[in-house]
Amino acid sequence: MNMLWKFLLLAAWMISVIAFVKFLIRKTLKISKVKKASFSYNHINAKHRKIDWTVRITALLINVFLIYQVMFEGFPINLFLILLALLFTSENFVRAFFAWKFSEDPKQSILSLAEGIIFITFVVVIIQFDVLNLLIK
Repeated sequence: MNMLWKFLLLAAWMISVIAFVKFLIRKTLKISKVKKASFSYNHINAKHRKIDWTVRITALLINVFLIYQVMFEGFPINLFLILLALLFTSENFVRAFFAWKFSEDPKQSILSLAEGIIFITFVVVIIQFDVLNLLIK
């Protein structure tokens, strides 16, 4: 099995675990499901939209820079993964804050926090158990 398929399998497994945990939390705490838009989600207010898009654009620019550093400058891959996880989860934490402070259903913030924490946990496990080297072999 080549490396791309192994990586896609790992990504699918991560997405499945996150979805399952969110499902369990939603059922346990009786949190209603919010319909999301296809590429984004519904912002709670105008301030949330501005901050969210600022975080997204900043994360994109930093990711492009980090990918360049990893590919051409020898940037440590583990540090790249940690920074990538923090950038991806920063959007979740912004969403959690605005859901907690300004939403009609503040319990939605629990789902956003859980998603971010699970993603960071996956990255720590990937680094700790050197999963990337296992994918290459």
